[in-house]
Amino acid sequence: LHLSDGHVVKTSKTVKLLGVHLDHKLRWHEQSAAAIAKGEAWLIQTGRIAQALWGIGARNMQRLYLGVCVPRMLYAADVFLSPPAVNRSLLAQFTPEECREWAVVKKLCSIRRCAALAIMGALHSTPTEVLDAYANLLPVTHLINKVRAGAALQVTTRPASHPMHAAVKQEAE
Repeated sequence: LHLSDGHVVKTSKTVKLLGVHLDHKLRWHEQSAAAIAKGEAWLIQTGRIAQALWGIGARNMQRLYLGVCVPRMLYAADVFLSPPAVNRSLLAQFTPEECREWAVVKKLCSIRRCAALAIMGALHSTPTEVLDAYANLLPVTHLINKVRAGAALQVTTRPASHPMHAAVKQEAE
């Protein structure tokens, strides 16, 4: 695209707008990959300070996970992740796009498990459900639903003077 002032605007497959990776088909591959990369980077950075015999305690590690990792990983999750399916028998009925989203949720679950291991300083053979209970962490599917509900609450509680109020009210009816 050539502008009137002589500048040339090159096209690209994706663009990052307000921290969200968008492509021309809204497939969310780049956004999903970025969310997973942010979670893995957080694990690498904080795994060193959360050793079983020394390092920060479980409570502080949990605060770091919930205060830093979760908001970075699930930023805009209400946009790029649909409500996750947990029944594997229903997975065969899904489109390839929905299967990809399920794979993203599965990868986020493994990141959360590694975070729970770091929080508790537990052995790798510890069951995930036990780690969740002792580390006081929500399962990823519930965490995604919590983020989605929070985003919906933010949108629906706008005052009547807000420009989005009429559109949200119309969609709610």
